[in-house]
Amino acid sequence: MHAHRITRRAFLRHAGTVAMSGLLLGAAGRDERGERARRRRRIIFNDDGDDVWDPNAATPEGFVGVRLKHMLDTQAGTLFYCTTQSFNYFSHNTKVGQVFLSRDGAFAHNNMPALIDQGTDPLKLAVAFAHRHDVEAIWTLRMNDIHDAFTPALWPQWKQDHPDALLGKPEDWGQHPAGGQRRWWAGVNFYREDVRKRTIELIEEVARNYDVDGIDLDWLRHPIHFPETMEGRPVKAEGVALITALVRDVRRMLERVGEERGRPILLATRVALTVKHGRYMGTDIETWLDEGLIDFITVGGGYVPFSMPTDEIVALARPHGVPVYPCISASGMMRRAPYGRGDLYGIEAWRATAANAFRNGADGVSLFNLFPRPGADAHNAFCRQVFNECGEPATLAGKDKLFCLDNAGHLDGCGYINHVVPYEGCLPKPLDAEKPTRVTVPIGDDPAAAASAEVRVQVDVDVPVELRINGEAVALDKSPELCEAIGMHWSTGPLDRTRLVQGNNQVEVRPAGALNEAAGLTGVEMRLSYA
Repeated sequence: MHAHRITRRAFLRHAGTVAMSGLLLGAAGRDERGERARRRRRIIFNDDGDDVWDPNAATPEGFVGVRLKHMLDTQAGTLFYCTTQSFNYFSHNTKVGQVFLSRDGAFAHNNMPALIDQGTDPLKLAVAFAHRHDVEAIWTLRMNDIHDAFTPALWPQWKQDHPDALLGKPEDWGQHPAGGQRRWWAGVNFYREDVRKRTIELIEEVARNYDVDGIDLDWLRHPIHFPETMEGRPVKAEGVALITALVRDVRRMLERVGEERGRPILLATRVALTVKHGRYMGTDIETWLDEGLIDFITVGGGYVPFSMPTDEIVALARPHGVPVYPCISASGMMRRAPYGRGDLYGIEAWRATAANAFRNGADGVSLFNLFPRPGADAHNAFCRQVFNECGEPATLAGKDKLFCLDNAGHLDGCGYINHVVPYEGCLPKPLDAEKPTRVTVPIGDDPAAAASAEVRVQVDVDVPVELRINGEAVALDKSPELCEAIGMHWSTGPLDRTRLVQGNNQVEVRPAGALNEAAGLTGVEMRLSYA
């Protein structure tokens, strides 16, 4: 990681942006925006808006009870509320875009018509709930959501009217493999002025008509905005410049609207975990920071929550006073088949991902796809435990944790995200009888502070393995309990916690004898116990 350096060009550009901000907001406005940007955010709860489809959400009280009430009296003090169904299709009462009113098939319980008849909508209700309880309310816009590539009900009229604005054609879905980008045909092309213009119009409508505290530009769900990405190539400099110009225009517009309403509107963004991956897809977080365009950042899609390299973005943002919140997603916090039973990791693993994020300099964490649901009492209690413990080092301290190495095998078919996720160090990895398989497991806690430590190793065939951690041999025994509970083949062993380090721990695994069939290392976990 390189120290952040501000070039003369960046300094002058930033100075110009500050001058522009000053003209719009004045000194008092700038100060208030800064104070709001630096608000203490322990946990950001990202609600993707599906709660309006729950049968219980037909009234304002019922809607709030589906998910939002579970934020109360927890560390979840910022609400990101998403209403995007696909580009120009929304579950708020937009006049610029199109309102998603379908009640067909999976959307039989879509309560948008009922709420609109009552003079409200999900975004209005979410913002009102947040402000009643001193919770920050941010509208999050998925810049190019393409669920409609495989869900016809989510296909908006705008795309039907502008087929030449799309990145592909419907037949691409069946003609290209799942692991590449080419099948994700339904995205819009941000080279087009009409796409960028409509994006700004949609944002301005929300900024003017809803009492939001800020707008979040989510470039990571889904991160395909240009033809180059579809073809497996990095976005050209022209595309990067157009996205930056779009962000610049949004910033100016929000400052105008904020000045008119007498309260600043923050601008947040979600970007890839590294500068390299961001530039590949067309986002230039370095320039956005240099120009003072962004008030706070969420990073990553939560697909590799245990090992996500957040320190680079943190180091870039810190000189600008911009907070950073790594994303932890239930989609990544899951033991997926064939390596598990499809269950969420327990609370010890969620604590570990948060501890790793804080060690890398995070200001808090953003939770994605972890949704309470009516009637699921045990699951809801678990959600509240995550909401109560994972937002700051103080509430993580002294609690048992399970530090794991991410298994990204299930992402082979996720072509919409593969190009921006750094999972080179993730499992599975092949075992070799001639040389050790080497991996790195980050530990955010100080292992010396724990009472005991244990290592767990999973392989996909029944073969004994030898293990070294930070150069020290570790004795292993088979674990029938883990084999039964999770699947595949597990071995465990006690660890000398003083041999572990706070930071990256080097692990070497090799078969204990000759291999008669192909074998893979599919899991490495280290449990720290404090009692």
